[in-house]
Amino acid sequence: MGPHLAAALAPVLRDLEACAAPIPRVEESDWQDWPGAESAMLWDVDGSAAGAWVDTTLTPAEQVAMLADQVQDWAVESVRRGTSSNWPPCPDHPANHPLGARVVDAVATWCCPASGRAVVPIGSM
Repeated sequence: MGPHLAAALAPVLRDLEACAAPIPRVEESDWQDWPGAESAMLWDVDGSAAGAWVDTTLTPAEQVAMLADQVQDWAVESVRRGTSSNWPPCPDHPANHPLGARVVDAVATWCCPASGRAVVPIGSM
């Protein structure tokens, strides 16, 4: 796996683990042919997969936020097969929506999409 992808993926996987969400099996893949891309496939236990990638021209924080959005899509689909599809849940509105990934003050951060409130840096759940 490329170094940018591995570095951006690590904090997102920590948050999945901290929330007891499913953890994908990650396999390097060159499916994304965007110049400067590093890509992989995220595999679920049921054999389904989704592609994820980072743009290596972005800042490290932007790469984490970019990848967090994609892993979140994978996790919501994976969790949906279980009990809840709200990952990571917004502490302000837990029944309404998950948190969204943004860069706040140069830090990849989970934020409430309704209020914009920065909740926690990605990787610190």
